[in-house]
Amino acid sequence: MKKNNIIDSDLESVLRGDGMPDVDWDTLKKYENITNISLKQLREDLGMGSWAARTTFNTNYQGVVIQQQPGEGNRKHNHPEADENWIIMDGEFEWWIDGQGTMKVKTGDIVNVAKGTWHQITCISETPAVRYAINWPDGAHIYEENDE
Repeated sequence: MKKNNIIDSDLESVLRGDGMPDVDWDTLKKYENITNISLKQLREDLGMGSWAARTTFNTNYQGVVIQQQPGEGNRKHNHPEADENWIIMDGEFEWWIDGQGTMKVKTGDIVNVAKGTWHQITCISETPAVRYAINWPDGAHIYEENDE
């Protein structure tokens, strides 16, 4: 079985592929670069379902708040351009990082992954969990696809 890499740099497409079919570009950008926003306010506006809100965007980095339900997460991927990090704002996640294995992280933890390192994230809370992702603006997500 041959493996091919798929490259996706479109944030909306990435989120849809990771199980957020209702993500909407206007909603995603609604909170971009405002001076102050809280998780409480985001949840009042967007609800307790799965959503993403890009709160920071400039030429150096972007910050995206992502809320997901138990069992949701993302596909195994890596970022070739830059390191990525996350701050866990609420709940618990399971993080698989190539070469390091799987770890559990919770509210207040910070996770860093070096560029080019395969990783995968899954919400393991009993309620929605939230992480704040900080990465390269519109950076490439590289996914493996099996070619049968």
